Amino acid sequence: MNKSIVGFIFVFLWTVSAFAAPLSNVLIVSIDALHPDALSAKTTPAIYAQMTQGAYTRNGMSTDPPLTLVSHTAMFTGLSPAESGKSDNNWQPGEPTIAKNTIFDLAGSYGFWTGYYYSKEKLGFLVNPAVKDHRFSKDNAVDKAFSPIQQPGNHFIFLHVSGLDSVGPVKGWMSQEYFEELSFIDEMLRSLIDTILQKGDYLIIITSDHAGHETVHGSNHPDDFKLPFVIVSDRFKVDRFQNIAYRVVDLKPILERLLASDSGQSSIH
Repeated sequence: MNKSIVGFIFVFLWTVSAFAAPLSNVLIVSIDALHPDALSAKTTPAIYAQMTQGAYTRNGMSTDPPLTLVSHTAMFTGLSPAESGKSDNNWQPGEPTIAKNTIFDLAGSYGFWTGYYYSKEKLGFLVNPAVKDHRFSKDNAVDKAFSPIQQPGNHFIFLHVSGLDSVGPVKGWMSQEYFEELSFIDEMLRSLIDTILQKGDYLIIITSDHAGHETVHGSNHPDDFKLPFVIVSDRFKVDRFQNIAYRVVDLKPILERLLASDSGQSSIH
């Protein structure tokens, strides 16, 4: 056989094989109480680097009311509070957990190992049988997420990070102390993000549940509803997400489209 033809076949097969490699790591980070205007190259260099490499909006919108458990329920289910039935911000261990399908059911249907690590106990409401591993850790949720990422396989991880929600109500949103806490969170996330970038075949989303104003959150003030949406991937063109009118209920539909695209069930690229 002609050497040029052999070479062409080899390159073609390598290209097909490389394209067919599955999406290996999906990481979704929700930084509780993060005001989108707080993100900058100085304050959050690790997150800001993903903003410049991918796409983002500072005009995301929380649920009404803009509260942690209500907003995360909308993220996980793609349903409004009226549709999901979760319009309060309370849950205790031992109480019933969510009965709706979530992003973990979606990820499991595409063969991902699923992990859920959160720093507010009330978010245990969102644990369902589709979650393979879940840990509540007020101070070390990032560390809990780091271990499975280093293991072989295809991972889908949702990480909730607290801290700003404690500083904001005491010192104020956008205060010096608020920025200091955010810089600390950014530094904690750096190693986790770098590990995923090095592994390749990734999708990273960084967002929040709500923001606040002065020392208040959960009210009808416009700032309380604000949140960012950052998306970066080496598998998908994400420029179409730049400055989108993102709402927390959009997370699940976005994941549905991207995972279907990666599996060849959709023409989206």
